[in-house]
Parts: sequence; structure tokens; C-alpha cells
Amino acid sequence: MKKTAIVFSLATLLGGTAMAQTVPVESSKLDAIISELQDLKARNERLEAEVEYLKSNAKEARKQLATDELTLSTLNSTASVAASKYTWSGDFRFRHESIDAEENATMRNRQRIRVRFGVLAKVNDTVNMKLQLSTTNSGNDNYRSTNQTLGTEWDRKPVSFDLAYVDWKASPTTNVTLGKMPIPFTTTVSYFWDKDLTPEGAALKYVRGPWFANLNYLSINERDTGASSLASSDAYVYSGQFGWKQKIGAVTWTAAAGYFSVNGVRDRIVSGTVPSSAPTGTTCAIDGSFGSGQGTGSNAFGNRTYAGAAPQVGSSAVCTRLLNDYNMIEMLGQADWNIGKYPVSAYVDYMKNNGVVSSVSTNKQDSAWSVGVLFNKAGAPKTWEIGLVHQKAEKDGVYSGFHDSDFGGGFTDTDGQAFKFAYVPAINWTLNATLFVNDRFVDSSDTTVTRNYKRLQLDLNYKY
Repeated sequence: MKKTAIVFSLATLLGGTAMAQTVPVESSKLDAIISELQDLKARNERLEAEVEYLKSNAKEARKQLATDELTLSTLNSTASVAASKYTWSGDFRFRHESIDAEENATMRNRQRIRVRFGVLAKVNDTVNMKLQLSTTNSGNDNYRSTNQTLGTEWDRKPVSFDLAYVDWKASPTTNVTLGKMPIPFTTTVSYFWDKDLTPEGAALKYVRGPWFANLNYLSINERDTGASSLASSDAYVYSGQFGWKQKIGAVTWTAAAGYFSVNGVRDRIVSGTVPSSAPTGTTCAIDGSFGSGQGTGSNAFGNRTYAGAAPQVGSSAVCTRLLNDYNMIEMLGQADWNIGKYPVSAYVDYMKNNGVVSSVSTNKQDSAWSVGVLFNKAGAPKTWEIGLVHQKAEKDGVYSGFHDSDFGGGFTDTDGQAFKFAYVPAINWTLNATLFVNDRFVDSSDTTVTRNYKRLQLDLNYKY
């Protein structure tokens, strides 16, 4: 109807025949225009629908993005909190070592590596846990060493737990440590204690002002044979130490006294060689659980021995055994000060074993002493230090299982010096050199001839 009205109006205006002749043409154009308008309308509706769709999707995308950002922030926060609970540490050492023992026909040269990797985990505000892996002495037969010797047909090098302990700060002054731990008492740079030792057991540490003390129960060997709990005695150490550390004027002084009772090691078999006095058919086997010389060798390492049968049930064989108990008193003192810009540290360390059996009435060989000085400090890059240690350890002045494995080859009944040098060429990289010039088997009443012992260690140490 609208179209007819429009045509009629146009015809009226144009008039007569002309109008009649042009209506079909104009009507066709109008149809095209209307069709285009309808198409435009449809396209506009589609565009509006698409715009609404895009708006809706954009809104959802913004919501998802906001959710993702919140989730990512939460994850980052959680990861940051988790990461703050862990402190990682590690080091790698490459060592060249030359050993010249006078009784040996040739000098020994070898390369060794030590690798350690650990993590300190924060359990809560008062409890930390430490785990550390390290290379293990071949065969795990020497608890005084974490070195692996190179040149064994490119075989795989074993790794073991070096540390595994929990430390609880029970109060502002008291810590309790349980597990396999670093040495829990104060030591000097003397060689009475091998610094690779990682004792096992329980330790209580107390510090208040300048005063400190510790009590320790440390298991060496659980010795129940399974057949009879009376067959042998457990080996363990209980110890206590009391000390004082304070700066007076320009000098920081440290003094400590400790008592170390080593139980269950007297009478243990320390040699696989059967004594001539033993009955025919006797066999002797080293108590290898103590390490440091399993098999057919000897691991007395200077401590006095006897050939006989032990009094314990199940230990009647005539074999070479440790003669004495080890109830050791240690007293140490150290002074730290500066000479100009150079730090200096000097110490004295004395140990006496009150566990020598009463049958040894003379020449007890029951004491050890060590003195030394360190000049400067190898810490920051381009810094260095030098040091000198002089030490003498009589046969039973120190329990050989604790004595440093490098000085005198790990033996007591030794006397001599250790010269030390260190230089830091770059951050976390230290060069060390140590020369041991020692005498072994120095007891003048012993039939064993005194022998020279020299050992040079050149180390590259890297921390990461």
C-alpha cells in the first residue's frame, strides 16, 4: 500500500503519459534501495550481536585474567614463603696429595675429590633440620674422610648422608640437636679432632652472655650381635664442656675445659693378624664397624694394644686388641686480635687421658698438646692467610678414632708441624696448601723405629 501511494504521488506530480512510462523504472530502483536497506539492517543486527558477544567475552576474559592474576599472586606468595624455608649450600674440592712415609719404598701421589651438597630447612620458628650429602670414602670404611680417590678405572663414586639432624632452640639460651651432626663442642685448629667427623646422637648446647656449655651423648657402635645382647658392649661417648668467650680491650679470649669418656672401645680387635701366642686355629677379624682399616690390616693407629683374650662374653679369641680406656680431659685457650689491619689468632690445646689401665705404671703415654698461630684471614677476594701448627700426641693421649686423619697419617704417637697457606682469587673460590712435616712412632721406649712422614696437600675449593 505504501508503495502504491508513493507511485501515485509521483505520477501525479510528473503528470500524464510521462508518469505512466517512468513508474516501472523508478519502482525498480526503489526496490533495490529497500533491499539494500534491509541488508544493511540485517548486517547491523549481526554486527550488534557480534559486538555484544565480544563485550560478553571481553568481560569474561577480564574476570578470568583477574582470577589468574590473583592465583599467580597467591602462587608466588606461597612459593616465596616456601623458598624462604630452605637455605642451600654446597662445595667442591679438588686435591692433589703427595705422601712421603719413610718406611715406604716410594712416594704416593694421588688426586682426590670431595663434593658436598646440603639444605637447611626451617620447620618452624624454633626448629631447623639439616640434610647434607657428600662423597664417601671408598667402601665407607673411614669415618674420618669424605674424599674419593681418582684413578680407580673411572668407576662411579658413592655418595652418602654426611649430615642429618634436627636442631631445636628450646629457649633463647638452649639448643637441642638430634641425629648425625657437626662436632657439637668447641675445638681449635689442632689435630686432636678430625674436622670431617660427623658424630651421631644427642647434644645440648647452652650459651648465656660470655659463658657456654654443652652436654653430649654420641653413639659410636651399637654392638648387639643378635645372638646375645651380652656378647659385646655398645661403644659410645658422653662428654661435657664448659667455657667462656669475651672481648677484653682489643683481644677476644676463649677458654674451655671438657671431659670426654669413650666407652666400649677397650679390648676391641684392631688387627686381622693372629698373634703368635694364639692357639692353633685362632682367627681374628677387625671390628670393621669402627672403620679406618677394615679387613686384614690394623686400625689401632698408634693407640697401645695387647695380644690376648678379652674378658667379655663371646670375645675369648687371643687377638690384638686396644689396651686402654679413653677418659680424656681437654683444656684449650685462644686469643684473637688485630695487628694493624691484619687479624691474628693464636691457640693452645692440651689433652690428657685418665683411662690408661693400672698395669701401665710407667711411661703411660697419656697426654697430647698443640699450639698454633694464624695470620690474616682468607675471606674476601684477593685476601690470604698463613698458619703454623705444632703438635705432639702420645700413644694414648688421644683416641685415634678421633685424631685427624692427615696429621701423621692419622696416627697418635706423633710429633711435628703443619704449615698452612690460603688465598682467595675470586668470590667463593679458595686455594689451600698444607704441608705436614711429622715424625711417627716417637715413643722412645718402643722398639718401633721413629720414621719421618711428609704430606703435601694442594686444594682448589669452590663454594656454590
